[in-house]
Amino acid sequence: MKLSVITLLSTLATSAAFAPSLKAAPSATQLDARKPFISGNWKLNPQTKTEAVNLASEIAAKITADSPDAEVALFVPYVFLEAAMGSVGDKLQI
Repeated sequence: MKLSVITLLSTLATSAAFAPSLKAAPSATQLDARKPFISGNWKLNPQTKTEAVNLASEIAAKITADSPDAEVALFVPYVFLEAAMGSVGDKLQI
């Protein structure tokens, strides 16, 4: 009898791992609380380093203290990475 009770209790304890979770799905409010991520992919544009620096600088200048709270990133062509990073400072990610 003792063995049966112990076996039953151990089975009940381990079966909880296979029971469906009763956690509720995230509400719309929780999903809306995420920080927006805005990005731009330049692909083959701009054509020169000067154009890349000007475009990155202009985009960075538009980000002010009054801008909505969002993460901003630019995906620039590889050859312009260093120049673009130097022109934007810490206002956005490159």
